[in-house]
Amino acid sequence: MDKSFLKGLSALEYLAQSDAPLGVTRLAALMGVTKSNAHRLLTTLVSAGYAEPAQPRGSYLPSLKLWRLGAQIVARLDVKAIAAPHLARLVAETQETANLAVLDGPFMVYIDRVETDTYIRSYNRIGDRHPAHCTGTGLALLAHASAELVTQAMAELRPFTPATLTTATALAARLELVRRQGFAVTRAEFRPGINSIAAPIRGAHGRVVAALGLSGPAEHLRPARVKTLAPRVVTVAEKVSRLLGAPAP
Repeated sequence: MDKSFLKGLSALEYLAQSDAPLGVTRLAALMGVTKSNAHRLLTTLVSAGYAEPAQPRGSYLPSLKLWRLGAQIVARLDVKAIAAPHLARLVAETQETANLAVLDGPFMVYIDRVETDTYIRSYNRIGDRHPAHCTGTGLALLAHASAELVTQAMAELRPFTPATLTTATALAARLELVRRQGFAVTRAEFRPGINSIAAPIRGAHGRVVAALGLSGPAEHLRPARVKTLAPRVVTVAEKVSRLLGAPAP
């Protein structure tokens, strides 16, 4: 094990559990390390954005970065349970497969799926991880991701079909369109003959935590039908967002 890394985590835990800001001397005593070691750990946490200087001078508090990470994890746990009945209802209404996904770096990961029985099922499974730039849920997520994640996604622009986006310019334009219209649409961009529609889901803090969508054969999800179904997908995603505590748009 990396002992320095473990010490950093331990210092962060002490900061988070303390009722008051911690100084170097107090942290050193709690951890059983030298003052210089405690100061180095605190400086590293500040540099990484996990701690910040406080009053009295020379003391430190944990930053909100730790809370934001925890909120994202909790949202992932909650969103699956809350979205499940809405996915099932979408499938019953549309006879298409419903998907729920989250971002994992520049990739999307399916955390839930409800398959339709009206046609041959797709090859996607819960836990599958794909580049975000070529799926509906991935684009819906990426459109609201940080600039750093979008840059990472642009480094993953390899083609899966002739319709896959393969340039940074094309991806940037698509993400702008997704933000403007409130949903993403793909047409055979990941697998030949499979189209999709997806919309973002927001958590209590207002940030996008997941995406919900429909996917199915291109002959089912033709442009005219996509235009009809898109508002329904957006409405369901917004309903799940409200249940997660997201503020009204």
